[in-house]
This record gives sequence, structure tokens and C-alpha cells, in this order.
Amino acid sequence: MSQNCNLGLELEYFFKILILGDSGVGKTSLLKRFTYDDFSTDYVTTAFIDFKIRLIEVNERLCQLHIWDFPNDDRFKSYVSQFYRTAHGVMICFDITNEESFLSVDNWLQEVIKLCPEQIPVFLVGTKSDLESERTVSYTTIKAYADKHQLPYIEISSKTNENTEIYLANFTRAVLAYVDQIITKRENKLTGGPTVILNNETEPVQKEVSKCAI
Repeated sequence: MSQNCNLGLELEYFFKILILGDSGVGKTSLLKRFTYDDFSTDYVTTAFIDFKIRLIEVNERLCQLHIWDFPNDDRFKSYVSQFYRTAHGVMICFDITNEESFLSVDNWLQEVIKLCPEQIPVFLVGTKSDLESERTVSYTTIKAYADKHQLPYIEISSKTNENTEIYLANFTRAVLAYVDQIITKRENKLTGGPTVILNNETEPVQKEVSKCAI
């Protein structure tokens, strides 16, 4: 469910979020739905590193999500690894109609474990839920994998907007809880107040600001 932002709230946090997964699973479409509330049937392969911004209010706290989308190109591997190290949350996507993309999930998860901060929130996302009749990976198989690796799992459709807002709100709550935990540890060590700093090592390629929702 969407609604306007509470303009009386002060922006408290901004989080770097990564969308990962094989080419063609719908990462860019998901990003477009999150930020523009729009969907296009035109498929364009991501050719450069891009990010957009989404404001979202959860638990009466205003958060700004910097959501990053990467091309699956070896030329960007070393460059992209810099983003992993400062991420606050990760979405690993696969296409429920493409078994190969699901089999690749484990490779993406291992990369996250290797490069991202410890205990960072990671959500597993099955895209194209509107194509249920074309499903090639059973829900039972997916859920068993998600449970084994303690990954929250949800199936969404960028085309129909099914579960996208619910998913984004739940994901943001998990990231917020993770960051609050870090802040508490810092305060206990007397290292300063509750400020989350995003240290980007590169200039953003593209920047778009969108609406709030819960």
C-alpha cells in the first residue's frame, strides 16, 4: 500500500542497497517499479552501473534507499566489489521461469558472504510471479533453499506490481534493524552518536528520487 511521505519527518538514514542476479531476471524492471511505479515490456540489458533513490517511511522513520543495479560484465567485477563492502542490504533475484537463474543464486550468495559486511540483510526474490503457468522451479524447492540459508523469500511481479511494496517495506525494516544494531554497538563503545555514513568511493552514474511508501 502506498501513501505520501510524512513531511514532518526528518530524513534519518540512507542505505546502500544492491540488486544482484543473472541477466534477464528483471532487476532493472524491479528498480523501475520501485522508483517510478512503472513497468515496460521493452528489455534492455544493463550496460553500466546505475542507481536510483527511493524514499520510504517505516516505523515512523524516513529512510532514503540508494538502490544499485550492475551489469553482469567481467569488466566491472573489481569495480563492483567496492560497492559490496559498504552495502547495507542485498536483494538476490532470480526468475521463477528460468531454472538456471535459480541455480546461480548460490554463486551470488557466496559472493555476498565473501565481500559484504557480516550479517548484512539478504533477501531472496523470485521475479515474474505473474508467469506462474511458466514456472520451472517449484515453490517448495525454493523455500527449502531459502530456509536452509536463513533467507527471507518472496515472489513478486514488476509487471503487475504484486508484492513489490510489501517486499520493499519488509526489506527496509530488516536493514533498519541491522543498522540500529550497529549504531547501538558504536554507542556502547563511546564512538559517537547514531549517524549512518555512506562512503561511496565513486560518483553516481545516475540519480533519481522517488516517492515514499509503507
